[in-house]
Amino acid sequence: MPSFSELTHAAPSRNAFKIMCDTVHALLMREVKARFGSSKLGYFWAVAEPIAQAAVLGLLFTLIGRTSLANVPVVLFLFTGILPFKLFSKLLPQLSLGIASNKALFAYRQVAPIDPVITRLVIEIATYAIVYMVIMAVLAWLGFDVVPDQLLPFFMANGLLIIISFGLGLALCAAVQQWDDTPKLLSMVTTPMFYVSGVFFAATMIPAQYWYLLNWNPIFHIIELSRDAYFESYTTPVGDWQYVTLFALGSLFLGLGLYRINRVRFSA
Repeated sequence: MPSFSELTHAAPSRNAFKIMCDTVHALLMREVKARFGSSKLGYFWAVAEPIAQAAVLGLLFTLIGRTSLANVPVVLFLFTGILPFKLFSKLLPQLSLGIASNKALFAYRQVAPIDPVITRLVIEIATYAIVYMVIMAVLAWLGFDVVPDQLLPFFMANGLLIIISFGLGLALCAAVQQWDDTPKLLSMVTTPMFYVSGVFFAATMIPAQYWYLLNWNPIFHIIELSRDAYFESYTTPVGDWQYVTLFALGSLFLGLGLYRINRVRFSA
């Protein structure tokens, strides 16, 4: 792993992309050690948290006599909602503080303000992928059919979720620069979003005249589209690829635009 002092004396023959990759790699090792290395159970909690949420919700549905939701086994239905939402709710606070938490590193001329944001994005995506595979492997061992019915739309839905989170995370970096209490406001927004994003219900379980109350939420659309791709037995009546794609592109342009406007201020 290259040290930050080595990064600042990088050979001039390296191009900007190579320098960024080396910087992100060094930051990645540093971030992983700081986040997971301080506790022997650090990696365990990344898996345990979504399992605990699904177990509690699954128990509640079992107690009221529901073994399936929208023609899908309760356990699979819950995990396909909880895991994408956990990725979104983890990415936003992590990315929004990526610049503010690493200001001391910008003294090294090779470290750009966007590098710690990209580093945290990589960590959260990798953690999400590992947790997803571990949980689905356990469910497969228990006899559940965990292979998505349509792989491409499933990956597209997750890709759009990542783009939205990255764009909004960059935009929130600018907000944190102006207002220190931004993370508190973000927590106040993401907490109730858990209940309106389709994590433990599907659009088909709600009367059509009330869909408009949820249609503004891109995460609701993503979870609906993800379940539509995952389960042959479920077809979403509301999931809109065009809306989610436009929202993702808008979030990305907003985040990159605010980053460019504030890039000098971020380094100050």
